[in-house]
Amino acid sequence: MKQFELFYPSTWPAWMGLGCLWLITRLPIRWQMQIGKGIGKIIYLVSPQLRHISKVNIQLCFPEKSPQEHQQLLKKNFASLGIGIIETAMAWWISDNRLQHCQVTLSGLEHAEAAFARGKGIILLGPHFTCLEMVGRLLGAKYSFAVLYRPHKKKLLAYIQERFRKKYGIRQIARHEIRYLLKTLSENMAVWYAYDIDAGEKKSVFAPFFGIQTASLTAVSRLVTMSNTTILPISFYRLDDKWGYEIKLLPAINNFPSDSLIEDATLLNATLEQSIRDKPEQYIWQYKRFKTRPAGEKRFY
Repeated sequence: MKQFELFYPSTWPAWMGLGCLWLITRLPIRWQMQIGKGIGKIIYLVSPQLRHISKVNIQLCFPEKSPQEHQQLLKKNFASLGIGIIETAMAWWISDNRLQHCQVTLSGLEHAEAAFARGKGIILLGPHFTCLEMVGRLLGAKYSFAVLYRPHKKKLLAYIQERFRKKYGIRQIARHEIRYLLKTLSENMAVWYAYDIDAGEKKSVFAPFFGIQTASLTAVSRLVTMSNTTILPISFYRLDDKWGYEIKLLPAINNFPSDSLIEDATLLNATLEQSIRDKPEQYIWQYKRFKTRPAGEKRFY
């Protein structure tokens, strides 16, 4: 959903863009993917602000790459971003019958089974990849879980997203509903938590992320303290050569939380960073992840 938050023009009537996307989801899958790439290229060309944010993020996170490699990754990322917009529409409107033709590889279920055996629920810790909404649809078709989310400001978009998730049995928890979140964990459910957001200095500590001091949420440490739940990292990628996705449930993060919020955030950031490095072109670099800076430090954007 973050794709729409970043790229949906505020001057457009919501029905106009959504109607176009619905029509695109009626087309063959290979056409949809090509259209998605085209959308990404258009966004790259017409949005210098997003291009600048993405370029800065990539340069900061991959200083070892050459300028040519930075540019190549940037263009691949925008193509992936455009596909992600189409995938979000597909997640909302594509039929179950068509979805059966999608190749999905899911590994690491043994880690989830071990965590559920504790009876304290699971926090699925994952990054904002461009295919996030589609992977949520695929998992929701087989497994029950909840998502922690921020409702969209556009009421029609929020309505469609909430209706879609309800249809596929995905429980929704707004970020401020801590009691409901704790209740859900106490029912031994998995809660998907996209941790990599900048919520400002008051809710964060500064910890390294790609070697950069980054405002990192402390909420996960508090949640684990209150619920004794298990943190299970999740990685998910779009396949390059066919319509399909690879979803990995990784081993649980043990001995968490520690006595230091900074150490906790450093560990969580490192977990996300490892997943992002596997497929950096599929990460949403258009977000100002390094917006909040330590006192006295120059802003990046």
